Amino acid sequence: MLDLSTLFVMAALSSLVAGVVHLTAAAGGRFDSWANWWGGGHLLMGLCAMVPLARALDVPWLVPTSNVLAVFSFASIHIGMRRFVDPATGIRPPLAIACIFALPLVFWTDPAAMSPRVGYLNVVRSIFDIATVVLAVRIARSERLRTGWIMAVMFAITVVMFLGRAGFGIAGYLGTTLIGMHGGPPAWMGAAGIAFMMFRGFSLLTMDAERCEHRLATLAERDGLTGAGNRTAFDRARRDWRGDGAVLVIDLDRFKELNDCHGHAMGDAVLGIATRSAMQAVPPTGRVFRWGGDEFVCVVAGIDDAMAEAIAEDIATRFARGMATLLGPDHGTGVSIGRATGSLSALDALLDQADGAMYAEKRRRQSATSDTQRSVAQSAPSPHLISQSQHG
Repeated sequence: MLDLSTLFVMAALSSLVAGVVHLTAAAGGRFDSWANWWGGGHLLMGLCAMVPLARALDVPWLVPTSNVLAVFSFASIHIGMRRFVDPATGIRPPLAIACIFALPLVFWTDPAAMSPRVGYLNVVRSIFDIATVVLAVRIARSERLRTGWIMAVMFAITVVMFLGRAGFGIAGYLGTTLIGMHGGPPAWMGAAGIAFMMFRGFSLLTMDAERCEHRLATLAERDGLTGAGNRTAFDRARRDWRGDGAVLVIDLDRFKELNDCHGHAMGDAVLGIATRSAMQAVPPTGRVFRWGGDEFVCVVAGIDDAMAEAIAEDIATRFARGMATLLGPDHGTGVSIGRATGSLSALDALLDQADGAMYAEKRRRQSATSDTQRSVAQSAPSPHLISQSQHG
Protein backbone atom coordinates (compact mmCIF):
# COMPACT_ATOMS: atom_id res chain seq x y z
CA MET A 1 0.00 0.00 0.00
CA LEU A 2 1.17 3.51 -0.83
CA ASP A 3 0.18 6.83 0.68
CA LEU A 4 -0.66 8.70 -2.54
CA SER A 5 -1.48 11.88 -0.60
CA THR A 6 2.17 12.21 0.39
CA LEU A 7 3.29 11.43 -3.15
CA PHE A 8 1.03 14.15 -4.56
CA VAL A 9 2.49 16.64 -2.07
CA MET A 10 6.04 15.66 -3.09
CA ALA A 11 5.19 15.94 -6.78
CA ALA A 12 3.58 19.33 -6.23
CA LEU A 13 6.50 20.69 -4.23
CA SER A 14 9.13 19.45 -6.68
CA SER A 15 7.23 20.95 -9.63
CA LEU A 16 6.73 24.25 -7.80
CA VAL A 17 10.42 24.45 -6.92
CA ALA A 18 11.44 23.67 -10.52
CA GLY A 19 9.02 26.32 -11.77
CA VAL A 20 10.24 29.01 -9.38
CA VAL A 21 13.92 28.26 -10.10
CA HIS A 22 13.48 28.49 -13.87
CA LEU A 23 11.29 31.59 -13.78
CA THR A 24 13.67 33.36 -11.40
CA ALA A 25 16.66 32.55 -13.61
CA ALA A 26 14.75 33.68 -16.71
CA ALA A 27 13.83 36.97 -15.01
CA GLY A 28 17.52 37.65 -14.46
CA GLY A 29 18.21 37.33 -18.19
CA ARG A 30 20.30 34.18 -17.81
CA PHE A 31 18.17 32.04 -20.13
CA ASP A 32 16.14 32.42 -23.31
CA SER A 33 12.36 32.13 -23.51
CA TRP A 34 12.49 28.35 -23.03
CA ALA A 35 12.97 28.87 -19.30
CA ASN A 36 9.74 30.86 -19.02
CA TRP A 37 7.73 28.12 -20.71
CA TRP A 38 9.46 25.29 -18.88
CA GLY A 39 9.22 27.05 -15.51
CA GLY A 40 5.66 28.21 -16.07
CA GLY A 41 4.59 24.72 -17.06
CA HIS A 42 6.09 23.16 -13.93
CA LEU A 43 4.61 25.87 -11.71
CA LEU A 44 1.19 25.20 -13.20
CA MET A 45 1.68 21.44 -12.85
CA GLY A 46 2.61 21.86 -9.19
CA LEU A 47 -0.55 23.83 -8.49
CA CYS A 48 -2.67 21.23 -10.29
CA ALA A 49 -1.05 18.44 -8.28
CA MET A 50 -2.40 20.04 -5.10
CA VAL A 51 -6.01 19.94 -6.33
CA PRO A 52 -6.71 16.27 -5.39
CA LEU A 53 -5.85 17.20 -1.81
CA ALA A 54 -8.35 20.08 -1.92
CA ARG A 55 -11.27 18.18 -3.43
CA ALA A 56 -12.83 17.79 0.01
CA LEU A 57 -13.36 21.55 0.07
CA ASP A 58 -15.95 21.08 -2.66
CA VAL A 59 -14.99 24.29 -4.51
CA PRO A 60 -17.19 24.75 -7.61
CA TRP A 61 -15.40 24.12 -10.93
CA LEU A 62 -12.12 23.39 -9.12
CA VAL A 63 -11.63 19.97 -10.72
CA PRO A 64 -12.48 20.84 -14.35
CA THR A 65 -10.45 24.04 -14.14
CA SER A 66 -7.43 22.20 -12.75
CA ASN A 67 -7.76 19.50 -15.42
CA VAL A 68 -7.76 22.10 -18.19
CA LEU A 69 -4.77 23.87 -16.64
CA ALA A 70 -2.98 20.52 -16.33
CA VAL A 71 -3.27 20.02 -20.09
CA PHE A 72 -1.75 23.45 -20.69
CA SER A 73 1.01 22.68 -18.20
CA PHE A 74 1.96 19.62 -20.30
CA ALA A 75 1.92 21.78 -23.43
CA SER A 76 3.97 24.55 -21.78
CA ILE A 77 6.69 22.12 -20.69
CA HIS A 78 6.85 20.74 -24.24
CA ILE A 79 7.04 24.29 -25.67
CA GLY A 80 9.94 24.96 -23.31
CA MET A 81 11.76 22.02 -24.85
CA ARG A 82 10.88 23.19 -28.36
CA ARG A 83 12.25 26.65 -27.62
CA PHE A 84 15.39 25.14 -26.11
CA VAL A 85 16.05 23.22 -29.33
CA ASP A 86 15.17 26.20 -31.54
CA PRO A 87 14.40 29.61 -29.97
CA ALA A 88 12.56 30.71 -33.12
CA THR A 89 10.16 27.77 -33.24
CA GLY A 90 6.45 28.50 -33.17
CA ILE A 91 4.21 27.90 -30.16
CA ARG A 92 0.83 27.88 -31.87
CA PRO A 93 0.72 24.18 -32.89
CA PRO A 94 1.19 22.75 -29.36
CA LEU A 95 -1.15 25.36 -27.89
CA ALA A 96 -3.80 24.52 -30.48
CA ILE A 97 -3.42 20.81 -29.70
CA ALA A 98 -3.72 21.60 -25.99
CA CYS A 99 -6.97 23.48 -26.62
CA ILE A 100 -8.39 20.48 -28.47
CA PHE A 101 -7.39 18.09 -25.68
CA ALA A 102 -8.67 20.43 -22.94
CA LEU A 103 -12.10 21.07 -24.47
CA PRO A 104 -13.73 17.78 -23.33
CA LEU A 105 -12.49 18.35 -19.78
CA VAL A 106 -14.49 21.56 -19.50
CA PHE A 107 -17.75 19.60 -19.61
CA TRP A 108 -16.52 16.29 -18.19
CA THR A 109 -17.36 16.97 -14.53
CA ASP A 110 -19.14 13.82 -13.34
CA PRO A 111 -17.46 12.70 -10.06
CA ALA A 112 -18.26 9.08 -10.87
CA ALA A 113 -16.18 9.33 -14.07
CA MET A 114 -12.99 10.27 -12.21
CA SER A 115 -11.12 7.08 -13.18
CA PRO A 116 -11.55 7.38 -16.99
CA ARG A 117 -10.96 11.13 -16.75
CA VAL A 118 -7.62 10.55 -15.02
CA GLY A 119 -6.85 7.97 -17.68
CA TYR A 120 -7.57 10.53 -20.38
CA LEU A 121 -5.28 13.09 -18.70
CA ASN A 122 -2.49 10.52 -18.53
CA VAL A 123 -2.88 9.82 -22.25
CA VAL A 124 -2.61 13.56 -23.01
CA ARG A 125 0.45 13.87 -20.77
CA SER A 126 2.05 10.90 -22.52
CA ILE A 127 1.46 12.42 -25.97
CA PHE A 128 3.29 15.61 -25.03
CA ASP A 129 6.02 13.62 -23.28
CA ILE A 130 6.56 11.45 -26.37
CA ALA A 131 7.00 14.62 -28.44
CA THR A 132 9.51 15.84 -25.85
CA VAL A 133 11.42 12.54 -26.06
CA VAL A 134 11.73 13.01 -29.83
CA LEU A 135 13.15 16.51 -29.33
CA ALA A 136 15.57 15.30 -26.64
CA VAL A 137 16.91 12.57 -28.92
CA ARG A 138 17.26 15.03 -31.79
CA ILE A 139 19.27 17.55 -29.78
CA ALA A 140 21.35 14.79 -28.19
CA ARG A 141 22.39 13.71 -31.68
CA SER A 142 22.81 17.12 -33.29
CA GLU A 143 24.69 18.78 -30.41
CA ARG A 144 26.19 15.63 -28.88
CA LEU A 145 24.64 16.31 -25.48
CA ARG A 146 24.84 13.31 -23.17
CA THR A 147 22.30 14.97 -20.89
CA GLY A 148 19.88 14.91 -23.83
CA TRP A 149 19.93 11.10 -23.74
CA ILE A 150 19.38 11.15 -19.97
CA MET A 151 16.41 13.45 -20.41
CA ALA A 152 14.98 11.27 -23.19
CA VAL A 153 15.23 8.19 -20.96
CA MET A 154 13.53 9.90 -18.01
CA PHE A 155 10.65 11.18 -20.13
CA ALA A 156 10.34 7.80 -21.90
CA ILE A 157 10.03 6.02 -18.55
CA THR A 158 7.27 8.37 -17.42
CA VAL A 159 5.50 7.77 -20.73
CA VAL A 160 5.43 4.04 -19.98
CA MET A 161 4.27 4.62 -16.42
CA PHE A 162 1.51 7.07 -17.32
CA LEU A 163 0.29 5.07 -20.30
CA GLY A 164 -0.01 2.05 -18.03
CA ARG A 165 -1.87 4.13 -15.48
CA ALA A 166 -4.06 5.51 -18.26
CA GLY A 167 -5.06 1.97 -19.20
CA PHE A 168 -6.08 1.20 -15.63
CA GLY A 169 -7.94 4.51 -15.43
CA ILE A 170 -9.92 4.01 -18.62
CA ALA A 171 -10.80 0.50 -17.42
CA GLY A 172 -12.11 2.02 -14.17
CA TYR A 173 -9.52 0.57 -11.76
CA LEU A 174 -8.45 3.84 -10.11
CA GLY A 175 -11.47 4.10 -7.85
CA THR A 176 -13.18 7.34 -6.90
CA THR A 177 -10.31 9.17 -5.18
CA LEU A 178 -6.64 9.79 -5.96
CA ILE A 179 -5.49 10.32 -2.38
CA GLY A 180 -5.16 8.08 0.64
CA MET A 181 -3.79 4.54 0.79
CA HIS A 182 -3.72 2.65 -2.48
CA GLY A 183 -2.10 -0.56 -3.63
CA GLY A 184 -1.59 -2.64 -6.73
CA PRO A 185 0.00 -1.85 -10.12
CA PRO A 186 -1.93 1.44 -10.72
CA ALA A 187 -0.62 2.95 -7.48
CA TRP A 188 2.94 1.80 -8.07
CA MET A 189 2.88 3.09 -11.65
CA GLY A 190 1.74 6.46 -10.40
CA ALA A 191 4.45 6.46 -7.72
CA ALA A 192 7.17 5.60 -10.27
CA GLY A 193 5.94 8.30 -12.63
CA ILE A 194 5.94 10.89 -9.86
CA ALA A 195 9.47 9.87 -8.81
CA PHE A 196 10.85 10.46 -12.30
CA MET A 197 8.90 13.72 -12.59
CA MET A 198 10.72 14.99 -9.51
CA PHE A 199 14.08 14.45 -11.23
CA ARG A 200 13.23 15.49 -14.78
CA GLY A 201 12.04 18.96 -13.73
CA PHE A 202 15.68 20.15 -13.65
CA SER A 203 16.88 18.14 -16.65
CA LEU A 204 16.77 21.12 -18.99
CA LEU A 205 19.05 23.07 -16.67
CA THR A 206 21.67 20.34 -16.92
CA MET A 207 21.30 20.28 -20.71
CA ASP A 208 21.80 24.04 -20.85
CA ALA A 209 24.93 23.73 -18.70
CA GLU A 210 26.38 21.08 -21.01
CA ARG A 211 25.46 23.12 -24.10
CA CYS A 212 27.23 26.19 -22.63
CA GLU A 213 30.27 24.06 -21.87
CA HIS A 214 30.38 22.87 -25.48
CA ARG A 215 30.03 26.41 -26.81
CA LEU A 216 32.80 27.71 -24.59
CA ALA A 217 35.05 24.86 -25.71
CA THR A 218 34.24 25.66 -29.34
CA LEU A 219 34.99 29.35 -28.86
CA ALA A 220 38.26 28.53 -27.11
CA GLU A 221 39.36 26.34 -30.03
CA ARG A 222 38.17 28.45 -32.96
CA ASP A 223 39.80 31.40 -34.65
CA GLY A 224 37.42 34.30 -34.20
CA LEU A 225 38.02 35.82 -37.64
CA THR A 226 38.03 32.83 -39.98
CA GLY A 227 36.24 30.10 -38.04
CA ALA A 228 39.13 27.70 -38.55
CA GLY A 229 40.65 25.85 -35.62
CA ASN A 230 43.37 27.61 -33.64
CA ARG A 231 46.54 26.32 -31.97
CA THR A 232 44.56 25.10 -28.96
CA ALA A 233 42.31 23.05 -31.25
CA PHE A 234 45.37 21.67 -33.03
CA ASP A 235 46.98 20.54 -29.77
CA ARG A 236 43.75 18.84 -28.71
CA ALA A 237 43.15 17.18 -32.09
CA ARG A 238 46.66 15.81 -32.48
CA ARG A 239 46.03 13.36 -29.64
CA ASP A 240 43.48 11.55 -31.80
CA TRP A 241 45.48 11.32 -35.04
CA ARG A 242 46.78 7.83 -35.81
CA GLY A 243 48.35 6.12 -38.80
CA ASP A 244 49.59 7.82 -41.95
CA GLY A 245 48.36 11.07 -43.38
CA ALA A 246 49.36 14.40 -44.85
CA VAL A 247 50.18 17.87 -43.56
CA LEU A 248 49.71 20.91 -45.78
CA VAL A 249 51.05 24.36 -44.92
CA ILE A 250 49.38 27.25 -46.78
CA ASP A 251 50.71 30.80 -46.99
CA LEU A 252 49.20 33.71 -48.92
CA ASP A 253 51.46 35.52 -51.41
CA ARG A 254 51.75 39.32 -51.23
CA PHE A 255 49.21 39.48 -48.40
CA LYS A 256 50.91 42.47 -46.75
CA GLU A 257 50.85 44.40 -50.02
CA LEU A 258 47.15 43.64 -50.39
CA ASN A 259 46.49 44.89 -46.85
CA ASP A 260 48.48 48.08 -47.49
CA CYS A 261 46.72 48.71 -50.80
CA HIS A 262 43.12 47.75 -50.03
CA GLY A 263 42.89 47.97 -46.24
CA HIS A 264 42.50 45.44 -43.46
CA ALA A 265 38.81 44.82 -44.17
CA MET A 266 39.78 43.49 -47.59
CA GLY A 267 42.53 41.46 -45.97
CA ASP A 268 40.00 39.87 -43.62
CA ALA A 269 37.82 38.98 -46.61
CA VAL A 270 40.79 37.33 -48.32
CA LEU A 271 41.53 35.30 -45.20
CA GLY A 272 37.92 34.17 -45.28
CA ILE A 273 38.31 33.05 -48.90
CA ALA A 274 41.45 31.12 -48.01
CA THR A 275 39.69 29.41 -45.11
CA ARG A 276 36.64 28.43 -47.16
CA SER A 277 38.85 27.17 -49.99
CA ALA A 278 40.75 24.91 -47.61
CA MET A 279 37.66 23.66 -45.77
CA GLN A 280 35.86 22.83 -49.02
CA ALA A 281 38.87 21.04 -50.50
CA VAL A 282 39.87 19.08 -47.42
CA PRO A 283 37.89 15.81 -46.95
CA PRO A 284 35.86 15.10 -43.78
CA THR A 285 38.82 13.23 -42.28
CA GLY A 286 40.86 16.45 -42.24
CA ARG A 287 40.99 19.63 -40.18
CA VAL A 288 41.94 23.20 -41.09
CA PHE A 289 43.75 25.45 -38.61
CA ARG A 290 44.82 29.08 -38.77
CA TRP A 291 48.44 28.92 -37.75
CA GLY A 292 48.93 32.65 -37.49
CA GLY A 293 48.69 35.73 -39.70
CA ASP A 294 48.07 34.54 -43.26
CA GLU A 295 49.34 31.00 -42.71
CA PHE A 296 47.13 27.90 -42.40
CA VAL A 297 47.79 24.24 -41.63
CA CYS A 298 45.69 21.31 -42.84
CA VAL A 299 46.04 17.82 -41.40
CA VAL A 300 44.35 14.96 -43.25
CA ALA A 301 44.50 11.39 -42.00
CA GLY A 302 44.55 8.35 -44.27
CA ILE A 303 45.78 9.89 -47.55
CA ASP A 304 48.93 9.52 -49.63
CA ASP A 305 51.07 12.09 -51.43
CA ALA A 306 49.04 11.94 -54.65
CA MET A 307 45.85 12.73 -52.80
CA ALA A 308 47.60 15.50 -50.84
CA GLU A 309 48.78 17.04 -54.12
CA ALA A 310 45.22 16.92 -55.48
CA ILE A 311 43.93 18.66 -52.36
CA ALA A 312 46.61 21.36 -52.66
CA GLU A 313 45.69 21.98 -56.30
CA ASP A 314 42.01 22.14 -55.39
CA ILE A 315 42.72 24.70 -52.65
CA ALA A 316 44.73 26.86 -55.06
CA THR A 317 42.01 26.65 -57.72
CA ARG A 318 39.24 27.56 -55.30
CA PHE A 319 41.26 30.43 -53.86
CA ALA A 320 42.04 31.83 -57.31
CA ARG A 321 38.36 31.65 -58.24
CA GLY A 322 37.31 33.40 -55.04
CA MET A 323 39.92 36.14 -55.45
CA ALA A 324 38.92 36.72 -59.07
CA THR A 325 35.34 37.25 -57.90
CA LEU A 326 36.47 39.62 -55.15
CA LEU A 327 39.14 41.70 -56.89
CA GLY A 328 39.10 40.67 -60.55
CA PRO A 329 41.53 38.50 -62.52
CA ASP A 330 44.56 40.74 -61.90
CA HIS A 331 44.45 40.61 -58.09
CA GLY A 332 48.05 39.40 -57.80
CA THR A 333 47.47 37.37 -54.62
CA GLY A 334 48.01 33.62 -54.69
CA VAL A 335 48.78 30.76 -52.34
CA SER A 336 51.96 28.81 -51.76
CA ILE A 337 51.31 25.32 -50.43
CA GLY A 338 53.83 22.85 -49.08
CA ARG A 339 52.96 19.28 -48.18
CA ALA A 340 54.45 16.31 -46.41
CA THR A 341 53.13 12.78 -45.95
CA GLY A 342 54.01 10.06 -43.50
CA SER A 343 53.14 8.82 -40.04
CA LEU A 344 51.09 11.33 -38.05
CA SER A 345 52.88 10.14 -34.92
CA ALA A 346 55.81 12.24 -36.22
CA LEU A 347 53.60 15.28 -36.69
CA ASP A 348 56.21 17.89 -35.76
CA ALA A 349 58.63 16.52 -38.33
CA LEU A 350 55.90 16.57 -40.99
CA LEU A 351 55.09 20.17 -40.09
CA ASP A 352 58.73 21.21 -40.52
CA GLN A 353 58.96 19.35 -43.82
CA ALA A 354 55.72 20.88 -45.16
CA ASP A 355 56.78 24.34 -43.95
CA GLY A 356 60.08 24.02 -45.81
CA ALA A 357 58.27 22.85 -48.94
CA MET A 358 55.93 25.82 -48.69
CA TYR A 359 58.81 28.31 -48.56
CA ALA A 360 60.51 26.56 -51.47
CA GLU A 361 57.28 26.85 -53.44
CA LYS A 362 56.99 30.54 -52.49
CA ARG A 363 60.55 31.22 -53.71
CA ARG A 364 59.85 29.34 -56.92
CA ARG A 365 56.70 31.35 -57.55
CA GLN A 366 58.44 34.63 -56.79
CA SER A 367 61.32 33.72 -59.11
CA ALA A 368 58.91 32.75 -61.88
CA THR A 369 57.04 36.03 -61.46
CA SER A 370 60.29 38.05 -61.54
CA ASP A 371 61.51 36.23 -64.66
CA THR A 372 58.18 36.87 -66.36
CA GLN A 373 58.31 40.55 -65.46
CA ARG A 374 61.90 40.87 -66.78
CA SER A 375 60.97 39.03 -69.97
CA VAL A 376 58.08 41.35 -70.60
CA ALA A 377 60.23 44.40 -69.90
CA GLN A 378 63.00 43.24 -72.22
CA SER A 379 60.66 42.40 -75.04
CA ALA A 380 58.94 45.78 -74.86
CA PRO A 381 61.52 48.43 -73.87
CA SER A 382 60.34 51.93 -73.15
CA PRO A 383 60.63 54.28 -76.15
CA HIS A 384 61.97 56.96 -73.82
CA LEU A 385 65.15 55.00 -73.09
CA ILE A 386 68.25 56.07 -75.11
CA SER A 387 70.38 53.22 -76.41
CA GLN A 388 74.18 53.17 -76.20
CA SER A 389 74.46 53.73 -79.95
CA GLN A 390 72.40 56.88 -79.77
CA HIS A 391 75.06 58.48 -77.56
CA GLY A 392 77.48 58.18 -80.41
